[in-house]
Amino acid sequence: MLKNLLSRAEVIGLSRKHSKEYETKRITPAQETEAAEDGWRVTRKGKKSLRVAKDKRKSDLLESRVWMLFYKMGFQHLSGKNGCTLALSGDGTGGPEDQLDVVAADSEVALAVECKSVENPKKDTSLPDWISRFAAMRKRFADGVRTVVAADGKRHVGMIVFTWDIILTDNDTARAEEHGVTLFDHSDLEYFEALVNHLGVAARYQFLCDIFRGKPIHGLEVRVPALRTKMGKNTCYTFSIRPEYLLKIGYVAHRAKGKAIDVDMYQRMISKGRLRNIAEYISEGGSFPTNIVINIREKRYAEFQRGEQKGDEEGALFGWLILRPAYGCAWIIDGQHRLFAYSGHDRAEKAHLNVLAYEALSSGEQAQMFVDINSEQRKVKRSLLVELDADLKWSAAEEDDRIQAIISKVGLAVDSDLDSPLRNRILLSDVKRTEQRCISLTAISAALSRQGFFVVTRKKDITDYGPFWRPDPTLALKRSIHAVKAWFAAIAGAAADWWSIGAAEGGGLAMNNGVTICLNVLRTVMEHIGYGDLRTLDNDDLVARLDPYAKCLGNFFARMSQDEKQRFRQLQGSDGQIMGTRQCQEAIRSDFPQFSPPQLLEWIES
Repeated sequence: MLKNLLSRAEVIGLSRKHSKEYETKRITPAQETEAAEDGWRVTRKGKKSLRVAKDKRKSDLLESRVWMLFYKMGFQHLSGKNGCTLALSGDGTGGPEDQLDVVAADSEVALAVECKSVENPKKDTSLPDWISRFAAMRKRFADGVRTVVAADGKRHVGMIVFTWDIILTDNDTARAEEHGVTLFDHSDLEYFEALVNHLGVAARYQFLCDIFRGKPIHGLEVRVPALRTKMGKNTCYTFSIRPEYLLKIGYVAHRAKGKAIDVDMYQRMISKGRLRNIAEYISEGGSFPTNIVINIREKRYAEFQRGEQKGDEEGALFGWLILRPAYGCAWIIDGQHRLFAYSGHDRAEKAHLNVLAYEALSSGEQAQMFVDINSEQRKVKRSLLVELDADLKWSAAEEDDRIQAIISKVGLAVDSDLDSPLRNRILLSDVKRTEQRCISLTAISAALSRQGFFVVTRKKDITDYGPFWRPDPTLALKRSIHAVKAWFAAIAGAAADWWSIGAAEGGGLAMNNGVTICLNVLRTVMEHIGYGDLRTLDNDDLVARLDPYAKCLGNFFARMSQDEKQRFRQLQGSDGQIMGTRQCQEAIRSDFPQFSPPQLLEWIES
């Protein structure tokens, strides 16, 4: 039995409390001193009472933000104050109960959510076992929701965990996948919060696509007149459909959502200003002569029934397209703003959009099409192309292209991982430059593309691979991320004050040239130890072998005077990077006399 699951009308007051980052209460004047010692601050004074406020604890704030996410998505039933309780006994007559932090449900889906946070980023070794116990509640939860909310056909049940500052391990994600539990971290929450603020209830289907991808959406099968044709080797369909329908089945692969190991995230984040302008255009009777371009991910979601042909059958065939949609089955390649501008608009049920639907494109083909379409409309930033290399080249025939995809993903990963010293430091195409976020992905990519990391030499058909190389690109990616994060963690740990400044006055280490120099030194250290020897080590042993040199480099930076730091910052361009690399190599040589990269001794003498 599920308790405290309330209708939307019953939680309006609770939504006001969850929407705030602080909690409030009334106290008497005599209690003011005691309340102040407990962190409460006075916000309003009355004759007989005081209103005080205090910032919510991190765990409470996480629950409030997740609850508000589902409230803004328009779920018709939500958990009341302090969440829901799920009885262990079927009839709910006493006995132990499990507590669920947040519950959201309607006739189509039911979501059980647990929120876990820590004050400072760290791993939680108990998480895999906890995930197993949480997953075991699925059937009881589904039965409990059924007693409160009537289902419209078969209801999909999702078990979700939102984490904040918990560093998720491979074991955590493997256990979650094994038990069908969806893991979201704080960056995922921020993404969905931004999306729901832009799109309103339409963000719900984007969210559900992440949880129920591939599962059918009941009651949405539709049959529309269409033309089937071939564009190159690809089958595609042209048809017209209501925006309301496409909003429910469409999914946009935003790079803001994708993790570095994802292969299929290529779209820019939605612009709220563009949505507003397009919505005004629609309200004024405007329509769109160009197609929304989508990809129907699998052939099973679309069936074409050929109709009677009149005239030439060359080129295109007329018929009926039967769409049997599932969550995440239709990926929007181009036209996301035109589509989502209809979200919440009164014309969403009446208007029609022209659609060009490809069938079963790969993620790389989708990303390439996105670039081709948008490069004709506006200049595509170099930084965006580097980001898209992760998708465009991941499955490329040429090995050098696949390596470039790995390198791009390394840059994205070190910007997003909780335990990365470069977290929120990489300047991506969709974010503004700040004093902290000032290291370009292009600079990281250029440094890691040099010989020594993945490939040492190529001679005809013989390749000598570097320490980061693994034949499986996913394994090569994990190894590279692990090594790069560890190298910079040692440097940032030793020179923490300088590293933290970024590009602000007095900074210079955590900037393009500083990071490039550090990677140049890493490459020469690996050459000194021996590329072949390092290649045979597992990931942890590789890091351990490099660690003494990383700490030595970090200590060199920590010893610098303010004048030396200023001169280091003034090193610009390729000549400046060479100069900075030599200075760092000389410092390492003082601790490791056998360390003698090519041309270092000549440079010292000169």
